[in-house]
Amino acid sequence: MAESIIEVGNLSKTFGKFPVLKDISLTVFEGEIFGLLGLNGAGKTTLIKSILHLIKPQKGEIKYKGKPLLPLHIYKEFGYLPERFMPPLETTAKELLEFLGMSLGANLLTVSFLLEKFNLGGKKKIKYYSRGMVQRLGLCCAFLKRPEVIILDEPTLGLDPLGQRDIIKLLLDINREGTTIFFSSHNLLQVERICHRIAIMKKGEIMFCGKIDEFKAFHTTESFEEAFLKETSHSNNEDNCPNIF
Repeated sequence: MAESIIEVGNLSKTFGKFPVLKDISLTVFEGEIFGLLGLNGAGKTTLIKSILHLIKPQKGEIKYKGKPLLPLHIYKEFGYLPERFMPPLETTAKELLEFLGMSLGANLLTVSFLLEKFNLGGKKKIKYYSRGMVQRLGLCCAFLKRPEVIILDEPTLGLDPLGQRDIIKLLLDINREGTTIFFSSHNLLQVERICHRIAIMKKGEIMFCGKIDEFKAFHTTESFEEAFLKETSHSNNEDNCPNIF
């Protein structure tokens, strides 16, 4: 079995008196595509931001390759695409990547390579990009330093079918090159197609963590959508799936 690359243990976070994460525990393994699912308000974005040290949880720990995850690890080894990536519109992709490259230590050859790999013209200003091109640029920025882990929050949100196809193809290409991908999504078809394992969140808790086939078998259905709807519509925890790591 592959080694763990991210371990989240008993993570809890409240905003005021409202609990958003409740003793969250999960493991992501090196080289896998891991999907995080849940209805709106389940806590997915808060979990992602906690892993990236953008939010400080009140309790729990996060490990990277078996050791406490530090800001230096995130700077060197993690790439991130937020749910709403908003680059400066008056610059070009080449200018943006070169600027980021200087701060991250990437060279210009890497920028040229990425512009070609992600099918982005370097001379057009970003304000003339389609939504799909902006999202490809965001993924390009996340991949600029060749990170070991890329974390994505709804990477295909708002894209038409062609744009979604392009992003999924890029994710599969990046994963084949050895990058671990952790992403949240509402698109069950995409998740079922590309994820090695998934976690399902509801009201700040992990309801299931494991392979999709195991999840469907637990709910005695061949339909991932039907299993997901059964799980997220439960009114209590008595019938929850066990965590499978």
